[in-house]
Amino acid sequence: MERIEADMNTALMVDGNAVAGELQRIFGRDMTMAVARCAGCANEAEMGALMAFTRGPGVVLRCPACQAAIARIVETPSAIYLEARGATYLRLAAQS
Repeated sequence: MERIEADMNTALMVDGNAVAGELQRIFGRDMTMAVARCAGCANEAEMGALMAFTRGPGVVLRCPACQAAIARIVETPSAIYLEARGATYLRLAAQS
């Protein structure tokens, strides 16, 4: 049963490019090429390559290697909450 649930959850996920607009609103720049390092397995992936689960009350971005949650984004009427404790770091290219 766990395997079927895992497959169904994976089928509901899209890549991180699906939340590019939301990430740009938060960070003020294109974040799809920013690299996140997973705190769980140390895999590095561009934000656009993370697995995005968008069917909940917020967004969960998961590592494509181990599926650990890297970041969660929830928007309320008064604030946007970003929790990224699943990332060891987030590396952004210098803007010119």
